[in-house]
Amino acid sequence: MYIRWVVRKHKNAEVANTNFYDAYLVESYRDERGQPRQRTVAYLGNIRQINNEFPTIERELFLLRADRILETLPELTENDRQEIREALRRKIPPLNRDEVIRAFTANLTWYRQWWEQNGCPLTDDELLSIVRATRGGMEAV
Repeated sequence: MYIRWVVRKHKNAEVANTNFYDAYLVESYRDERGQPRQRTVAYLGNIRQINNEFPTIERELFLLRADRILETLPELTENDRQEIREALRRKIPPLNRDEVIRAFTANLTWYRQWWEQNGCPLTDDELLSIVRATRGGMEAV
């Protein structure tokens, strides 16, 4: 089995430097006459490439969705799943630590601004309480 990438250009390529990458899980086999053929096992999702880069959050969402789809395919062994995940990650790299910190900081900044604009600003202690609550999966106080 392998990943077949189908790349589509944005319909208005002069304005948007965007491509769409569709990932299909494909297997090779021989038909009843012995001729080599391929069949699609599953559609694993798509991701945009903007200005030759895959956006950070879209990379993570794409990989999460593809993992969930792979888990639903009973014909795959765990070794198959791992090889397919590695092939996906060679094309669409997972987030690194710095990217996660930048995304977390940007999200926290947005939430803090929202709270302030809506008349319910949080103190630093309240924000820290929210962050600490994530360790145990408990509600923040």
